[in-house]
Amino acid sequence: MFGSELIKTSVEKPKQNGPAIVPFITAGYPDKDSFLDLITALAKTADVIEIGVPFSDPMADGVTIQRSSHAAIESGVTLKWILEELKRLNAKTPIVLMSYLNPLYVYGYDQLVQASSKQA
Repeated sequence: MFGSELIKTSVEKPKQNGPAIVPFITAGYPDKDSFLDLITALAKTADVIEIGVPFSDPMADGVTIQRSSHAAIESGVTLKWILEELKRLNAKTPIVLMSYLNPLYVYGYDQLVQASSKQA
């Protein structure tokens, strides 16, 4: 499910009963080994989970996201790693990637769509 369909079913629908819960985490932070466990825990209450793709120069983000991005990159987190890890996830909660354009462009748009698909 992509774009407006995801927003409508995952964010607007829960608003009928109260605000949607949409937590944000930087992928691979505080460490790579707990990434899927953290998402699984968040999925128990979240309507959507926003996962930040670490970027080397996150100038538009605050200090907290800048620091978590740098720590994740130092531990080897890449967009490819994130997508591979997410394929192992069993949670039904929708996931949205938040990223600067640069990592997506370098990865390749067509490859990103293919790798993001559950069928991939």
